[in-house]
Amino acid sequence: MNLKPAPVFQPFLAVILSLMLGLLIVLPTGENPLEAYRLWFSAGFGCAGSGGFCAIWTSLQYATPMILSGLAAMVAFRSGMISIGQFGQMVCGAGATTFLVVTLPGAPWLRMSVGLLGGVIAGGIWSAIPGALRAYLNINEVITTLIFNTLALAATGSVSFWRIPQEVRFTPLIPTTKLTVAFFIAIGVAVLVYLYLWRRGKGLEVRMAGQASLFAKFAGMNARWAVVRGMFISGGLAGLAGGLEVLAVHHRFVSSFSTIDQFDGIIVSLLGQLHPLGIVFSSFLLGGLRLGSLNGLQLQTAVPRQLSNIIIGLMMILMVMPTISYWLRARTKTKGA
Repeated sequence: MNLKPAPVFQPFLAVILSLMLGLLIVLPTGENPLEAYRLWFSAGFGCAGSGGFCAIWTSLQYATPMILSGLAAMVAFRSGMISIGQFGQMVCGAGATTFLVVTLPGAPWLRMSVGLLGGVIAGGIWSAIPGALRAYLNINEVITTLIFNTLALAATGSVSFWRIPQEVRFTPLIPTTKLTVAFFIAIGVAVLVYLYLWRRGKGLEVRMAGQASLFAKFAGMNARWAVVRGMFISGGLAGLAGGLEVLAVHHRFVSSFSTIDQFDGIIVSLLGQLHPLGIVFSSFLLGGLRLGSLNGLQLQTAVPRQLSNIIIGLMMILMVMPTISYWLRARTKTKGA
């Protein structure tokens, strides 16, 4: 699969058009669309009251797992794979992290480090298996990653009721919020992913395996192994997201995360044009929209919170339509040749 990133203006156009179409959904509720939007964005991105509470901090907390799951989807896309298994990989990462920090002895920082590393490895392995099945046996990765989402819940059932000890929990950076150093870890990982994919030879192999597999073959690259490696990195990023959610937000094993929707990683990856910087910004946008739909639309208006899901779905459709058109044209040219 050869994905062609959208023009720079396209994400902004997708957001604007989807918000405009969302006005048509608000009108039948009897609410003032502009007032509903004001409450929505204020609840997701504003600061209200003399207490100095800012919704931005919670939006950043929501954005943290989205950044990592978005990076995971991006690495899979860049390696030529359509992986929809970020949810299952996050579950595996959360399960491995929970098991390790609860059972291992030692200093808290050591247990947290080993726990997160275990989450990365668990998520990586869970993703590398579908990658290997596609690379060596040509088994469709969409089907296998979807199945592995369900299998992940069964594989982590033994830690379902475990709680994280107090000493290995991340401390909030701002009182009354759950924003922790996990956000800065996600930003640092985004920088590392960029450096790996665009500044390292091994990263070039991963990108060439997805974008120009024939070139990779004649250049002497092991394209199949590059795909497996890319999928392992993809799963490791999602596994890290699950581990951070456990230590920083929920303080116990969970199978539902702050991302709210298990396909948010794919959404922010496409909105971010398959680039780490774009993914960081689109994650913050999506995190604020998710938060605003809960605290703004649902609590302060008669507009259902599902409106945000509809608008986000419209954003995704508007973003992927040119990519699908490009892919179909490429397939038509290939068949014609």
